[in-house]
Amino acid sequence: MLKIREPELLDREDGHWYKTKFDQIYPSISTILSATSSDTKQNSLKSWRENEPAHEYITAQAQDIGTQSHKIIEDYLSKSLSLDEFDLLPIAHFNNLKPYLENISNVTSIEQRMYSDKLKVAGTSDLIAEYDGELSIIDYKTKRKPQVDEYMYEYYLQTTCYAQMFQEVTGRKINQVVILVSSEKNTRQEFIKTCDDYIEPLYERIEKYYLTSLN
Repeated sequence: MLKIREPELLDREDGHWYKTKFDQIYPSISTILSATSSDTKQNSLKSWRENEPAHEYITAQAQDIGTQSHKIIEDYLSKSLSLDEFDLLPIAHFNNLKPYLENISNVTSIEQRMYSDKLKVAGTSDLIAEYDGELSIIDYKTKRKPQVDEYMYEYYLQTTCYAQMFQEVTGRKINQVVILVSSEKNTRQEFIKTCDDYIEPLYERIEKYYLTSLN
């Protein structure tokens, strides 16, 4: 397992922020991507919240299902899994993704907090391990319905950012990101991308965030 000094996760209302060992405070990559998403995406989310009376419940439920599903997979990969403490839907998501989990080997780190002084950003990767024999950043997602490639774009930026942080800390380059998606429609999907295709747009989004926040 990778051993590095992790940044501290701060409890703030304006997104996820981290404090490094040198007391630098950086926003998470998810916070940056949310703040710099397209007007269409932000307006769509705003409209959904305004027109869905139960949006807080739905959001909280989705977060709980995601958290439990991640913990099941984490325990499974750590060989310490006991399903007694988990709800049925997260267990179903785990069983749905299990064929893909068999492709994972040589785990480097699980739930690894990292940061980049170069990019002034931080975050927590779900998993760094080999996938089909290639060192990869691996994320798992639980969704209500199957996804299409264009919906995954910001996840590609997010995982590419984790690869950049990892390289800055260790000197090892990761070329592959993998997003594993389980939906409540009992579908499972595997999205595999090359980091180099997303580095430039990732840098542009981070630059946009800092330019906007300074104004």
